Amino acid sequence: MKSTRVLLVFALLSALLVGTVAVSGCAKKDAAATVNGDAISLTQLNQQLDQLKKQYPNMFEGADGEGRLLDFKKRLLDNLVNQKLVEQAAKDKGIKVSDADIKKQIDQLKGGFKDTAQFESALKSAGMTVDSLTEQIRQQLMTQKLIETLSANTKVTAADVKAYYDKNKSQFFQKAAKRPSHILIKPEDKAIAEKVLKELKAGATFAAEAKKYSIDTATASKGGDLGWPSTPYVPEFEAALAQLSKGQMSGLVKSPYGWHIILVTEERKGAQQPLAEVKTQIEQIIIQQRKADAYQQFLNKLRKDAKIDILVEDLKAGAGKSGSTTTTSSK
Repeated sequence: MKSTRVLLVFALLSALLVGTVAVSGCAKKDAAATVNGDAISLTQLNQQLDQLKKQYPNMFEGADGEGRLLDFKKRLLDNLVNQKLVEQAAKDKGIKVSDADIKKQIDQLKGGFKDTAQFESALKSAGMTVDSLTEQIRQQLMTQKLIETLSANTKVTAADVKAYYDKNKSQFFQKAAKRPSHILIKPEDKAIAEKVLKELKAGATFAAEAKKYSIDTATASKGGDLGWPSTPYVPEFEAALAQLSKGQMSGLVKSPYGWHIILVTEERKGAQQPLAEVKTQIEQIIIQQRKADAYQQFLNKLRKDAKIDILVEDLKAGAGKSGSTTTTSSK
């Protein structure tokens, strides 16, 4: 029930930490490092650090604040080095990302917001602009395409699937659960929530009322269906749900999100999922693991063979921990 806006902000910030964007062609005096002769901008490195400081202003306070700040700066630079190596490798392999590919990704993100203003507000909260998001997506898609080339011949056998299942059976034990639908009304609109509850008790269809009144846009179009739970709900929602059985509806339930009306549509008992039921899921897990392994091995080799020069004195110590064999330069 987290808002799409919060999820996007979190996703954008996470992307910043694991796949930051490198800028080539910066002036030498503005370079934080060079990778095979290509410069990484110190200005951009500082801008990314400023974004983190805005997102988490308390993170760098206190006695350990300065040390923590330096550690994050090293991590960001290390990610920039990785991204530059990937960028160079993708270019060597002729990998390109089209504007249409990028637009498709941005349109999908925008689809989670009620309008452009809300989308741009989420970007602003993450310290990003449409241009920086565009570049971020370009880099991510380029990396994805590179990974696909590295793992193009990955095959998963029936023996692989069975071995994984036997080793990880607990992963496929399906816990007992209840599948709820809900109607969410703004905290200040209790009168509307009471009106909806009255209509439901008088025979109105839950799905129709959800589509008409629920402010949870992600579920309203689906009649309020929240699906089978994968993570706990907020405590107030969990407590109310625990009191309901299949087909039962709650009264008004107050949470930080507003007023909920909850209906349990399905229940299931805890049971071990058979291999045949999770075969496709396991195949995807194995493929993703192999892709990740192939990418990491490739990146390690890129770092081993690269000439990496860290040009900022206080960033040299400990630089290159992500697979690099040296702190300031390789071969």
